[in-house]
Amino acid sequence: MTEGLISLNAPPFWITLAAAIVALNLINGREIRQTAFAAINLGFVSALAEWYVVPLLGALVVMWLLLRAVQNRFAPSTAKLVLAAATLWLFLLHKGLPLPALPSGSAFANLLSLVGISFVTLRVVEVVRAVADGRHRAPSFPMLVNYLLPFHMLAAGPVQAYDDFVAGLADANARSARDVLTGAERIAWGLFKKFVIAAMLKETFLTDFRSHGLYMWIELQVFLVWLYIDFSAYSDIAFGIGRLIGVATPENFKNPLFARNLIDFWERWHISLSMFIRRNLFIPIQLFLMRNGGGSRRLLCAAVAIFVAFEVCGLWHGPSLVWLAWGALHGLGLMAVRAYSDVLERALGPRRMKIYLASPKVRVAATLVTFEYLAITFLPLFLASS
Repeated sequence: MTEGLISLNAPPFWITLAAAIVALNLINGREIRQTAFAAINLGFVSALAEWYVVPLLGALVVMWLLLRAVQNRFAPSTAKLVLAAATLWLFLLHKGLPLPALPSGSAFANLLSLVGISFVTLRVVEVVRAVADGRHRAPSFPMLVNYLLPFHMLAAGPVQAYDDFVAGLADANARSARDVLTGAERIAWGLFKKFVIAAMLKETFLTDFRSHGLYMWIELQVFLVWLYIDFSAYSDIAFGIGRLIGVATPENFKNPLFARNLIDFWERWHISLSMFIRRNLFIPIQLFLMRNGGGSRRLLCAAVAIFVAFEVCGLWHGPSLVWLAWGALHGLGLMAVRAYSDVLERALGPRRMKIYLASPKVRVAATLVTFEYLAITFLPLFLASS
């Protein structure tokens, strides 16, 4: 996340929000709304990246032309290769490749954080695949800006699927008084979670991974709760802003800490990232393994696909052994849940399996075990900081 760069305490974010509310609620017509929103998003980026927004505009123009080349089958392989290489370079640059004499608060550093952040990188993958697969035509330039750089989704996502972005354009003007009230309530709730609940937990219980012994295990539990509250607060704010300005913004969390297993957890936690992993990593890897393995060993193919996908997910969070270990713990946990579910279903049969899953005691026990395992997956971060 880039909450250090895109601060909710700083005027640019709220000035941009005010401009978006006024402009997008007064303007009708899809194309002119897209143009106005693109101007607002680029204005927000300009406030952070200063004159470096000029090369960013150039890069966006090049990307727009490459997407049209992919759509028109004019050197599509070359265009996709250039897009992939540029995206990977920006991602790695943002994640810590050494850059001499680059002050962290400089406009150029801010630009790299904006265009190289993980969420923008994943959106690039989404739009390139959508055009390359023929599901959608190449977007107009304002559409490309609004998909890649929506000011309210830059800090912490969600990673909106390009299919959902295009579908949401049809409902851009369909706002009601209920939408406005819901949006305002979600923004207020997100701010309360971020600046009251999460801040209190962090100030009272967390030590930045410097604790030891029994308190380290207590802090692991609190850290998981704090992370959910802090992270989901940004998603609440983004969702609320989307309601106010008529820009489709997906839900990103659905009570993930009450999940009964890791599969259930990843269907509730950072949902947009989970779906991205499923669409672009898990399913393609599983299909590749199934096709090359003659369709046999379905469970083994799924297990390998899960493990590889979550190792990549770990690297997405940070290119280090710590995050590789985090990804491995999630991958192994998901593999174990998948295998255990298959064994249990064969042993119990459909009717008894249904009774088992409906048991309140089983549900409580499963939820507690899942919560504890999720907390333990952050142990590598503690060990690396001790």
